Amino acid sequence: AEGAEYPEAAFALTERTATVEKVTVWLPVTDEQLEDVAGVQAYIDGRLRFALQQRFDYQILQGNGSTPNLLGVLNKSGIQTQEKGADAAPDAIYKAINKVRVTGRAFPNAVVIHPSDWQDIRLLSTTDGIYLWGHPSQAGPETIWGVRVILSDVASENTAVVGDFANFSLCGLRRGIDVQVWLVPEADSRLAARRRTMAGPVGCGLCGIDSIDQALRDVD
Repeated sequence: AEGAEYPEAAFALTERTATVEKVTVWLPVTDEQLEDVAGVQAYIDGRLRFALQQRFDYQILQGNGSTPNLLGVLNKSGIQTQEKGADAAPDAIYKAINKVRVTGRAFPNAVVIHPSDWQDIRLLSTTDGIYLWGHPSQAGPETIWGVRVILSDVASENTAVVGDFANFSLCGLRRGIDVQVWLVPEADSRLAARRRTMAGPVGCGLCGIDSIDQALRDVD
């Protein structure tokens, strides 16, 4: 009613600590490989980014929490579970969706499932051969019970993850992707052993080397 006091909302927040981890991937490559093929550096950069994304996807679901690994959803304690038992896969997933809604008081917005498990659901048909998820000539809906399906080959087979990821999950990224190039330790040590002075032009054709011994090295 007009003028009535508004009810106060309260949030019961609990402090938690999580270790910041780096998700990394690297690839050895020689100078000759970089120089022999035009565009190879851009190709390698792209593939490394792709490999990093794959590793990140795995860590989000399956990470064991031991440094440098993230703690993945499937290894998080306290999450709800729904046994499949004798239920058909769609029935078990619906029960999991209902648990998230009732017990979690949330709104499920994604079901993460292995492609092989989704294949079994996608191929469900009636006794007269009519596919429940649409005709084979069509892509078919990638939803189940109105919830979006996320296909991930890093998900465990025979295990679907249902959640309100938009409101009840958080993955903070401190910075974006950082691509670095460095020498292997053996080559770096050899380079560091060669003294160079590059403060100004030396005019002697020795590329800044300030030791005559370095200029007269033995040739193997």
